[in-house]
Amino acid sequence: MEAAGFLVAFTQRAGGVSEGTFRSLNLGLGTDDEPERVFENRRRMVAALGLDQVAALRQVHGTEVIEVEAGKPWLAYASRRNLPVGDGLMTSSPDLALVVLTADCVPIALADPETRTIAAVHAGWRGIAAGILSSTIRRFPDPSRMIAAVGPAVGLDHYEVGDDVVAAVAAGSEGEATWRPGPRGRPLLDLGTTAAATLRTLGVGAVDLADECTACLPDAFFSHRRDGATGRQALVAARLPRA
Repeated sequence: MEAAGFLVAFTQRAGGVSEGTFRSLNLGLGTDDEPERVFENRRRMVAALGLDQVAALRQVHGTEVIEVEAGKPWLAYASRRNLPVGDGLMTSSPDLALVVLTADCVPIALADPETRTIAAVHAGWRGIAAGILSSTIRRFPDPSRMIAAVGPAVGLDHYEVGDDVVAAVAAGSEGEATWRPGPRGRPLLDLGTTAAATLRTLGVGAVDLADECTACLPDAFFSHRRDGATGRQALVAARLPRA
């Protein structure tokens, strides 16, 4: 997305100060990690990416997408209970970065190069089933000129679900649920591929899909499906200054 004027970064777990199951760049305040360590990890992320103001959310696996502007205190440093509730952020401000956190769910950046608007979305199976992708795209004037980056998420081989989950995801994803029968007779669901296919069906002009599986790479990513209690990595999305 850089060529179109946007910063999109997917963090990994190295480079922070957290320990144990949260080792080491845990960015999630909603975990059992020590808050001061999370704050230090966030400071390191901000410094590494050269960010100024950053907006974050209290994510609830829903469909709410909140439009934000620069000029408010950095929401990502606030306690989790003081953050706005939702699963997507959207801005046209050139001075504000958007952050969503994941540990298997799909992080998605969506942008319109013409209006210079960008969104960051947290999409788990519940959010996809509820229609967060279509509700986000409706906020943009023309899906065909949009670009999307779908980040690392839990892979198909590691995401066993029930038939009810597949049915719900199919209903909320324009019928694009990607799955196959698993060795135990239960479906294996591919969240990232499902999200990317849904975006294309909804008319998004260009969709880039990461091929990393969060559950497959313990040294690189946090994974709730693999580890249970664990940390969170981030998607960071922002407008770049015009040259």
